[in-house]
Amino acid sequence: MKKACWADIFKRNVYYDQKDVTQNIFSLRCFCLIILFYTFTFILNVLGIFIVDTQIFLYGYVGALILVAVYLGTLAVLGFEHPGTKYLNITFIALLVTIAGCTLTYHTIIIIIIPIIFASMYADRRLAYYALALTILGIAVSTYVGYFYGVCDANMVLLTCTSLSQLSENGHFLLDQVNENPAVTLAMYYVFPRSLLTIAFFAASSNIFRILEKTMESAMRMKHLAEIDDMTGLYNKNKLLETLAGELAKEKQIAVIYWDVNQLKKVNDTYGHIEGDILIAKVAESIKMVMDANASAYRYGGDEFIMLVPNGNDEIAEDIIRRWKKALKQISSDSKIPISASAGYACGHGNEIKKIIGMADKKMYANKGLHREK
Repeated sequence: MKKACWADIFKRNVYYDQKDVTQNIFSLRCFCLIILFYTFTFILNVLGIFIVDTQIFLYGYVGALILVAVYLGTLAVLGFEHPGTKYLNITFIALLVTIAGCTLTYHTIIIIIIPIIFASMYADRRLAYYALALTILGIAVSTYVGYFYGVCDANMVLLTCTSLSQLSENGHFLLDQVNENPAVTLAMYYVFPRSLLTIAFFAASSNIFRILEKTMESAMRMKHLAEIDDMTGLYNKNKLLETLAGELAKEKQIAVIYWDVNQLKKVNDTYGHIEGDILIAKVAESIKMVMDANASAYRYGGDEFIMLVPNGNDEIAEDIIRRWKKALKQISSDSKIPISASAGYACGHGNEIKKIIGMADKKMYANKGLHREK
């Protein structure tokens, strides 16, 4: 099983079969992008372009950098494969958003829901509710801390809750009384409504995610059906051609094993085509019984099969054929029709795969000739 590495965060397309590993890599990538954007806005603040109190911004930015160091250190210990890594990602993303909200207050309203968006990458309802809980907690913390220590939000201080025409007269602002009871009013006017909006967004995004998930599952099923041979359960010829046109040429060494069913025409003529189909399926079953995890098998023609073994050599190919013969003998022991097949193999570099298949084909036919002589 391929192990995830840190260099993969810089690759444009990355995918791992292990559960949540790809999502963990994308979470790290997005986390880094958020920090880069945070750094960019800090530079704009220092240059006087993004105008807020520089000292307040600095406190938040330094806190974010400390958070990044702790996050990366913890991630280095856990690794991308650990089941707790996804919770680590969501926790630190929520903390980062909260720190930004505590200092920049109303400038960060739009990023409140980022933890929920990140959690939607994972097919895990428990993680989604965990992200929702952290988001609501972050709203409460950033509202109160931001009120006292962050960039002043005049709406919170003066509790403006109507239009400007009701709050001004002859160019003068009518409100001049500061919020006297922030503990209650901030909860009523800000924490509660923002939490409700967050829950509404969570519900909507969850439904959208479920629809997308079902659509993707349907597409994957259709793709799977399009590349699987119905009779044998092996990959079909179209999948083989796709594999040959893909990254197979990068394989430094590959073994190809070629099979052909013996006496299929005789079985069809003697027992009928249904029994002939059973013969093909039985041979395919024997091939699947000896197929290693890194190998792939295909129904190449009506009664022909090919197995591709990355990093395969003569010894590996001969061992597979030896085990296959035992498996075929076991399957044919209780069959009313004769079950046999001929096999041949060849090895070489992946960039010569078509030549290797041709060599394996010739060896198979040579063995088929020996079978007829017997």
